[in-house]
Amino acid sequence: MKLTAKMLFLLSLLLFLLVAAASVYRLSSQGDGMMTCSTKAIMRFENMEKENVNGNIHFTFGANGNGSIVVEGYTDSDAGWLYLQRYVKFTYTTKRISATDRHYRISKWESSASSIDQSPNVIFDYFMREMSDSHDGLFLNAQQLNGTSLLLSSINSPLFICTLKPGSKFG
Repeated sequence: MKLTAKMLFLLSLLLFLLVAAASVYRLSSQGDGMMTCSTKAIMRFENMEKENVNGNIHFTFGANGNGSIVVEGYTDSDAGWLYLQRYVKFTYTTKRISATDRHYRISKWESSASSIDQSPNVIFDYFMREMSDSHDGLFLNAQQLNGTSLLLSSINSPLFICTLKPGSKFG
């Protein structure tokens, strides 16, 4: 059987469409943005002489658009060094920008302090405001640096190098 140019073109087109469809499906279904990572941060606030946060931050973007942030460490202010342990629950939507970039838009969030947290609310409010996009929600851009590290950033926030927790994949 001899393949004609027309038949070869149709087979090539079919193969291309199958590969393109499989690629689109794989990119769109890679965990829908679910991931868990941790970072360490020291954040000083503008126009504040002494107030800062020094702690560990744990980000979790879970299933069904639900996530959490846990911030634990210390705050430094006029009140001295005080223990900080805050929990933030949120809902989010995500959009894949490329194979290595994803945007997370956090629409509704609420925070609470643990029973042993002694830090002033105003310092944690400044911390959360640093990740806001001047709206009520928060915006984070995640860029995969390698197999275990992400660069998290937002419009106003500093950059965080976030290490994926064991078993977590950036999708």
